[in-house]
Amino acid sequence: MLREQAPLRDDVPLAFEADAQSDGHHVEDKGSASFCIPRRAVEILLDNGASALEICAYLVLACHTDASGRCSTASVTAIYRATGANKTKGGTIDRALARLLTMRCLRGRVESGQQPAAVAEQLLVTREQWLDGGGGVLPDGPGARAQVRYILNDFGEALAERVWFGSALVAGLAGFRQPLRVLKDAGDVAARLLLSLYAANDMETWGGVRPIGGGCGPAMRFQTVATGSIKGAEILTARREQWVATVDDRICAADAGSYWAALDALMASGFAYEVVVALNRAPVPRALSNGQTYEAIPEDAEPLYVLDTRSLHGFKPRGEEGLSGTTALIAGGTGYSVANGNGRFCGTYAAIVRPGFKTMVTGIVRLRFRVSNPRNFGVADAWRRIRSSTAETKEFLERVIALNS
Repeated sequence: MLREQAPLRDDVPLAFEADAQSDGHHVEDKGSASFCIPRRAVEILLDNGASALEICAYLVLACHTDASGRCSTASVTAIYRATGANKTKGGTIDRALARLLTMRCLRGRVESGQQPAAVAEQLLVTREQWLDGGGGVLPDGPGARAQVRYILNDFGEALAERVWFGSALVAGLAGFRQPLRVLKDAGDVAARLLLSLYAANDMETWGGVRPIGGGCGPAMRFQTVATGSIKGAEILTARREQWVATVDDRICAADAGSYWAALDALMASGFAYEVVVALNRAPVPRALSNGQTYEAIPEDAEPLYVLDTRSLHGFKPRGEEGLSGTTALIAGGTGYSVANGNGRFCGTYAAIVRPGFKTMVTGIVRLRFRVSNPRNFGVADAWRRIRSSTAETKEFLERVIALNS
């Protein structure tokens, strides 16, 4: 069932009204590292109602695995450094690890693969459990610190099929030293929601979290204000309204209010931000949980170009500024202004496409701590597509400007 957030306010200054600046996070950081977890692990954590600290602890373990993504050298100390949780014997970290060790598949069977048959469906096992179960020699490094402490079940998933994270989510970066500590403090629902957003992340096609299809993330609902034809183009203006989502009850225990509060927390804390995009399809009517209809995204829709990057922190990451300034200029000069009576931006955008084309405007979630190293599979292709569509659209918009001058 689709559910929507309470009405938005647009009287809070956002990135559209702020000077563009970088927060030090570039779309091509050649030194950035990444790690992954199996999609089955996401399902297990959600099925078992994992707490924020349990999710954070699992991510720390995964971040410290070898190239296979299975053998982790992380200890209680590594989890403490990332989360600030209690590391004393029997403290919150010990309890989180103990519960993770009890988690197993609740739905469907899995192949044992390289995992001993006795623990084939468990999320992870200790070194001792692995060796006692006949799991074989572990790839220990030199010294006690390089000893493998936990083995994470890969459930036979290929690396390219797993859920990927930028390692800065665990290690932090300038201006955001302990992201997992912030995530832990944001609460269980926020942690489970962030995990689900990463599972739905599709930079190659969407440039962010996929808003349609199974297991998708939320989308910003826009309402069409006006449509028409100008010289050399079709134009549509749409007003930003509310977030909508097919809420997974495992995330929020069927409490939609806590889901939206968690999304607000993730946005406000800097884990994610909104990207406004023009799509290549017209909207279709769809029902909300309250019986009202709204303009939904067709299942075969894809982004044409980015209009804007909206951030509660007042910056636009370099290379992600969007084309809303140009489309607003064209709209204002052809009788389709997106400004209010005072000439200020008020959450309305103009999407401009070639004659005969259809379009709509929506907002998607883009994750901050995503895989950004262009050597990783799909990353270079994702940004190549985004830059190509931006460049092509700029040329098209320049011709429209010339025709309507």
